[in-house]
Amino acid sequence: MVHAQTPATAPWVSLFNGKNYTGWNIIGPPNLAPVEIEDGAMLLRQRINTAEHTFVSSTEKYRDFILELDLKDDPGFNSGILLRCVDAPADAKVRLNCYQVKIDHTARAWTGGVFDDFGDSWRWLHDLADNQAGRAAFKLGEWSHFRIECIRQTIKVWVNGVPTTHLVDEKYSEGKIAFKIHSLGDRPDDTRNVIRFKNIRIITEHPERYAQKMELPPRRAPVTPGKFDKAKPAPVTPK
Repeated sequence: MVHAQTPATAPWVSLFNGKNYTGWNIIGPPNLAPVEIEDGAMLLRQRINTAEHTFVSSTEKYRDFILELDLKDDPGFNSGILLRCVDAPADAKVRLNCYQVKIDHTARAWTGGVFDDFGDSWRWLHDLADNQAGRAAFKLGEWSHFRIECIRQTIKVWVNGVPTTHLVDEKYSEGKIAFKIHSLGDRPDDTRNVIRFKNIRIITEHPERYAQKMELPPRRAPVTPGKFDKAKPAPVTPK
C-alpha cells in the first residue's frame, strides 16, 4: 500500500483517540445505527429499518484542511467521508449536507469520487468514469489510506496514493467532518457488514504549505446531470 508523503514537520493533529468517541457526535434518526470501537478503530454497523442515514460527526468545524485516515470497508457496506458538513433543512431526508467522498461498494468502483447527497436525491460532482487507475486503487475488505485536501475552493483526493478527485467548487466553505452509515431496510443479513476508520488526523495550520501536487487536471462539476445522478422526487399533488 502506497501512502502519500508529507514533510515530517507537518503539524498533524489526531482527531480520534482510538478509545472512545470524544470529539465526535452520533446524529441521525431516533433508532441510530450502532457504533463501536475495536482494536483502536471506529467500527460502524448498519441497523435495520432506519429511515435516515446515521452520521459520526466531528464536534468541530473546519474550513481549509488536509485530512488523512485509514479505512476498511466490508463488501456490501455503503458509506462515505463527509467534508464541510452543514445542517440540512428541517424537511430534508438527511441531517447533513456536504461534499461526500464516496466509498463505493459496487462494481462501478468510484471510491474517491465526490458527490452531493440529499438522501432522496444526489448529484455527482467528480466521478471516476475516465480514471481507470483511480477505480483500481481501492479494494473492498482491505485497509486503504485516504488523503483529502480541502483548500479554498479546491478538493483533492488520493486513495492509496492514487489521485481520484481534483474538484473546483464553491458550494460548501466550512463545516464538520463526518462518516456515513447508510440507512437500511428490513435486511438483517446486511448488519453483518461493517466499516472501520483509524489513524484519523488533520492539518488546519497553513495547510496550503503541505499541499501535494495533483496529477489530475482541475475540473468543475458537470452542468447537466449524469446517468448516475438521481433527481429529487416531484412533490405529490393532493387530489
